Amino acid sequence: RPAGRGGAARDGAHRNHADPAVRLGAGVPPCSERFWQRGRSQARLDGVEGLQQRLQGEPHEALRQGQRACESRGAAGPAGILAVLRKNKDYGWFVVLAFRAVQMCLGPRGPSTLDQPVLQACDPVAFAMQMLEMEMIDDILQLMREYAGVRDLQHHGLAIIEILIMDDPEWRDEVARKGGVAIVCAIAKQRQYRNSPSIMCQVMTVMSYLAAEDYIEVMLCQHDALQYVSYVLRFFAQNVELATRASLALLNLTVCELHVEEMLEKRAIPLVLHVMDAHAKDVHLVIILMGVLANYSVREEVRHLLVQDRVLPRIADAMRLDPSNAVLQVACLKALVNYSTNVEHYMIMDELGIPLLVGQVMVDHAEDPGVQKYGNFFLGHHTSCPIL
Repeated sequence: RPAGRGGAARDGAHRNHADPAVRLGAGVPPCSERFWQRGRSQARLDGVEGLQQRLQGEPHEALRQGQRACESRGAAGPAGILAVLRKNKDYGWFVVLAFRAVQMCLGPRGPSTLDQPVLQACDPVAFAMQMLEMEMIDDILQLMREYAGVRDLQHHGLAIIEILIMDDPEWRDEVARKGGVAIVCAIAKQRQYRNSPSIMCQVMTVMSYLAAEDYIEVMLCQHDALQYVSYVLRFFAQNVELATRASLALLNLTVCELHVEEMLEKRAIPLVLHVMDAHAKDVHLVIILMGVLANYSVREEVRHLLVQDRVLPRIADAMRLDPSNAVLQVACLKALVNYSTNVEHYMIMDELGIPLLVGQVMVDHAEDPGVQKYGNFFLGHHTSCPIL
């Protein structure tokens, strides 16, 4: 009997590696012996006999065979992979292989791909454009739904989505329009993935890219994305990579003031401070967290809560972390501006020496327009501050 959906992928021993090329070169999980005895006749794809037997060899060779199988119908590239994928979608291990092939075609070219002529001849941009024209994301998302319990398939599916939406608003719209938001949030909801740092890193990254579009930010929060981000910050604060990606997702998910209120209702506001305490010397993460605090500061009740939790000394420490870093100083000034409108909060800042720090920063970065703009806001030279 043919291997059940995802069975071989669950039994397969291939593991995740940092380099996608290494992952693609890993061994492909073999099918059961009975599959080859009773299902051999099904291993003929448009005249390419025994394709699935060859899949137990080099995955790049399998990709070439899949493309050759579709050349007779005038298809190539994404069309070739998609045609072979559709004919073998009932085999989880084959779907994993196809997803890995798509990921490699979209991914960057490095030294590990120099000896792979198929990849060298493939243009990632043109490949993505063809995928968009063919609406290939429909098949990818559908298979991610059907094989929700297959970890490797979800891993490669998220990697494909991440590459496509990284800096392309059109792909973000396509993924959101085809139901990708619900799938990403469903992955984060499953217990087997929720406690997996590697999978949650991918989920948080995809959420952060999608939330860069305002309407997708709303869609994500409708699917309780803030709950999953809060979970990561609460239980994985010590994991610097996961905390960084979750903080970036939170930054984009709290642009809307209503979402700040939702975090307040979830009692998740102080989680940012816990992450800051755990990684106080990480400049890149501190910059992101300052952006989150700036989003939080638009709500007066949130400001009072954070002041009680000693957010102002933490911001002062962040300003002293790297005085020469203009980006860090602008992020800190944005986080401070709204606190300067409250007399009690300003007195606390005065005791901490924050106004002196602001003045020094404005002198040190006299040519930086961002520092001058938000420094003037802090010092009260303007009546209002449009932070966002």
